[in-house]
Amino acid sequence: MARWTRRDFLRKTAAAAAVVPVLGRARASLASAGPRHVVVSRAVGPNEKVRVGLIGCGGMGRGDLATFFKYAEVDCPVICDVDEAQLAKTIELVKEKRGYTPEAVKDFRRIIDRKDVDVCLVATPDHWHALPTVYACEAGKDVYVEKPLAKTIEEGRAMVEAARRYSCVVQMGTQWRSAEHFREAVDVVHSGKLGKIRQVRCWAYLDWVGGI
Repeated sequence: MARWTRRDFLRKTAAAAAVVPVLGRARASLASAGPRHVVVSRAVGPNEKVRVGLIGCGGMGRGDLATFFKYAEVDCPVICDVDEAQLAKTIELVKEKRGYTPEAVKDFRRIIDRKDVDVCLVATPDHWHALPTVYACEAGKDVYVEKPLAKTIEEGRAMVEAARRYSCVVQMGTQWRSAEHFREAVDVVHSGKLGKIRQVRCWAYLDWVGGI
């Protein structure tokens, strides 16, 4: 089996998590997309571990973390949320998947400050994506941040600049940039085959609610 560097692992895991729906209910149409079915069966040494700090323990955060746990390299020594109930659910997930109890904190800066965290997984409410991502980059940590990337253009620019300045891997979790059928739709739009666009209709697709 080919050996991956830590950066290779982060890129592949980020691409995998981007196609996982809320609460981990993977759709059959995406089941074969990406490396999320790769199973690492060999023993993993301490120096090969990728230690993830989860910031935001709601349904999306737990779903992302469960996908990261598909890789034997991943540990999660610490989790963060202001909601005790969400912390409790995530502690049970870590105990089930890894057999230990992670430290639970309520201030995300406690995760940023830790030297034993390689990756910050940011799955907070939308208005709290920018600061954890920027601070994590400043601390030299790679980041997987959920969509939407930011609330303003200025926030997004600050996040991009931080990733570049500190040479960090930052992946936004959105299947709109990862799934093949979305890329094909973009190609159709760019091709000009649709002609002049006169009307656009939009809707919110919530797969946990049901049919549109």
